[in-house]
Amino acid sequence: MDVTVIIPFKEDRGWLDQAIDSVPIGCQLILAKGDGNKSQNFNKVLGQVRGDFIRVLDEDDMLTENCIEDSLRAIEGYDFIHGNALQMYDSGHGRLIPYIPPITHPTLLDLINKNVIHNMTTMYRREVFEKLGGYDESLKWAEDYDFHLRCLAKGMKIGYCNSFLCYYRMHEKQITTLTFQHQKDKQLNRQLIQSRYD
Repeated sequence: MDVTVIIPFKEDRGWLDQAIDSVPIGCQLILAKGDGNKSQNFNKVLGQVRGDFIRVLDEDDMLTENCIEDSLRAIEGYDFIHGNALQMYDSGHGRLIPYIPPITHPTLLDLINKNVIHNMTTMYRREVFEKLGGYDESLKWAEDYDFHLRCLAKGMKIGYCNSFLCYYRMHEKQITTLTFQHQKDKQLNRQLIQSRYD
């Protein structure tokens, strides 16, 4: 498999081994541990990528067994793809809630209006990062959302994989479940990103 999976993280919150175990044999796996934010930790390892395709995985999530195979089929003719996710609620006895995007081939305007791309379902051609650079390191949140907007603004083609591609863990340690101030800061961050592409 000509795929590189990058796991950018600061610390193992208890699920890193599960994330690693979900990466199929044959994929290049890069553990991008560092003291920076997700963007910084991710960008610093881009030079180590050997695969023609790049997959990002958070250390608290997992790939489905069919993720890589289905993603490779779906990306043919596209610069990057997204798909469906299974959201795991640890506090709910392993309850799984499916996420299926309401728009499968969003335009730039679609994505400005609403982020329908589940960030843990994406796969990119390596050339996308070679052309556009990495994630914006100044962003604390939604670096992937900004990157997808940049891709569409630059004319990249997005495809859709009608498969469940990841297990996305919902838990109390997530940055998305932090204080009201964090939620407010995150919303302001999102508005800043959207204003770049209006």
